[in-house]
Amino acid sequence: MPMQMGTYPERSIHLVLILAQVSLNAIGGDGVATVLAIDNDSLQLELLSSMLKHDRHEVIVAVQRDVALESLRSKVIDLVIVEPVSSRYDGTRLCHEIRQLSPETIILVLSEKGGEEDIVRSLLSVADDYVTKPFSPRELLARIQALLRRSSRGRDRGQEEILTIGDVELNLLQMHVLVDGVRIALTSRELWLLNALMKNAGRVLSRDQLMRLAWGEQFIGVAKTVDVCIQRVRKKISPHLKEAYIHAVRGFGYKFEIEACLTPISEITTLITVPPLIAEAQSA
Repeated sequence: MPMQMGTYPERSIHLVLILAQVSLNAIGGDGVATVLAIDNDSLQLELLSSMLKHDRHEVIVAVQRDVALESLRSKVIDLVIVEPVSSRYDGTRLCHEIRQLSPETIILVLSEKGGEEDIVRSLLSVADDYVTKPFSPRELLARIQALLRRSSRGRDRGQEEILTIGDVELNLLQMHVLVDGVRIALTSRELWLLNALMKNAGRVLSRDQLMRLAWGEQFIGVAKTVDVCIQRVRKKISPHLKEAYIHAVRGFGYKFEIEACLTPISEITTLITVPPLIAEAQSA
């Protein structure tokens, strides 16, 4: 049985670190990324640091909110691992501050909270992935590698991944969206949902299709997940637009189109598939 790591009783840190190293013998990461680990538990940080360094990543650890945010301001951070449950800081607020300060940085929530509502809320708001404690070191490292691979490929795609429709410009190279020239902060999940809509502009996509195209075949969710994410994207971009771009088509789903160019449902053609951000991490 794979060893699980999470909350441990007081014991020798040295012994736990040896066990962590043994469990990682079969993992060989692509390295080298800069990872910021934030947790209220110093033992947990020791474990994460050992694992990540074993996988050839540079690691910065923080138990305080101010230290974490200063690290983001002063260094280029590729990925943040954060435990939102803490007596030292407001975890939800910290996650939003990280996203606002560094929109392109990957956020992986590593939490003792394993309820469906906690996971869905985090994935819909700020998190790119969510792992519950206790966790498998091999699975965690595999997810990290997959997230970093996906992020790297997104940066390497180039100019053809800049989509512009009307006043909305989606830049997958830099993972951001401009609306009427104003940069809008979207979470990764929101950005890939918008990407799916824009790459299939004029076509009505069902909620199931949107989940598959935006978040991957392995994503498990309900229709409400798409509805909530659509509402959040609309709320963020609508103040900068003169007309609606994302339309609900009753009984069908949603589509992205400028009102003046609305396409009849009878003219909808084949979907353009969109490489998912999440599927690779979940299937790794």
